[in-house]
Amino acid sequence: LAYPNFARADDAAPAKLPPENVLSAPTGKEEPKPTQAQFDEGKRIFQNRCARCHGWNMVNLGTIAFDLRQFPHDDRVRFFHSVTYGKKSMPSWKDILSQQDIANIWAYVRTGGKM
Repeated sequence: LAYPNFARADDAAPAKLPPENVLSAPTGKEEPKPTQAQFDEGKRIFQNRCARCHGWNMVNLGTIAFDLRQFPHDDRVRFFHSVTYGKKSMPSWKDILSQQDIANIWAYVRTGGKM
């Protein structure tokens, strides 16, 4: 039994890490507000990749996906780890999303989807 290829154009090999390590940015109140460009790109990626489970604009029905509106907005490292390696029913995204993609999604999530 062959399964169809569900690969998308967005599934190309992720870009290399940005020059600065995105995980080393300060967390919590010290972390600077994201730029509008980071937020917009994060929202685009979120809607393309994450909304299916976490809900459009992070509003989900409380099913198996974590309600990202309740994610601690000062826990960047936990967010990166969960997205990169997966957690519970969420798969690993390390082979699809670059660290910069995850940073942009983080910019969207940590603002609660509002700029």
